[in-house]
Amino acid sequence: MNDALRAYFYDAEGQDREVPLEPGLLDQVGDTALLWVDIEARNAEQLREVFRTLALDRRLISAITASRYEFRVENYGDYRYFAVCVAPLPEQESESSTRLDFVVGANWLVTVRHGPVGFLQGFRDQDKGETRTGALGAAAFAASLLDWHLEGYFSLVAQIESAIDELDDRILAAPSSEALLGEILKIRRRVSSLRRLLADQRPVFYGLGRPDVVAEADHFDDDSAARLVARYERALDEIERARELVLGSFDLLTSRVGQLTNELVKALTFFTVIIGTAAA
Repeated sequence: MNDALRAYFYDAEGQDREVPLEPGLLDQVGDTALLWVDIEARNAEQLREVFRTLALDRRLISAITASRYEFRVENYGDYRYFAVCVAPLPEQESESSTRLDFVVGANWLVTVRHGPVGFLQGFRDQDKGETRTGALGAAAFAASLLDWHLEGYFSLVAQIESAIDELDDRILAAPSSEALLGEILKIRRRVSSLRRLLADQRPVFYGLGRPDVVAEADHFDDDSAARLVARYERALDEIERARELVLGSFDLLTSRVGQLTNELVKALTFFTVIIGTAAA
């Protein structure tokens, strides 16, 4: 089986399993089954093969393989297309984050990425036995994946907040260190970049709740779309709170440096008076 292409067949009344992608596979997907095709390479030839098997619009190939793309929900009749940017790893810059494309039908969906995406593997690893996932529509399944996607941003913010706490301890212990200001600026740039990255995806999360999307049968309903929007806005709020913590660290550094400066001036004044008195 092609390692860059995996097809997972979730059967609520049978066995969840990995299957080869072949013609006629969609005919086996009934009301209690769901097909998920995960592609780990933006290879145009491979995409053509997948789209031919699933009878999808070939214009999607250009959209998925394009180096530049827009965050928006596109309507292809029986299915929807959109892309998001996965939260970068701590050692990565936000601009290097992984793009993840979704094509969502009624009881099937396709995800396309370039390289590993941790939360997709985590989603699969959580299943230790047979599940009822097949009873979900593809839109509900995609909403679950998007929720895992947002969880990556929450985890990254938690790591940033932990780094800020350690930085505050160092500021209180040794405020004169020249490296502290550089670290504060580094964290601030990272938070700002992370916020821009998530804010750019607003048209996707808001778009999934648009009337023209919700009106389509077997696609996102009002409740799932509203929950995603609420989760998305909370993620933005958490990033904004992290930004305020960074500003607080800068204020703390400024206060500590000012305090040390005042103490130094007092000491110099005292010694000046003593020396002046002795000289007189």
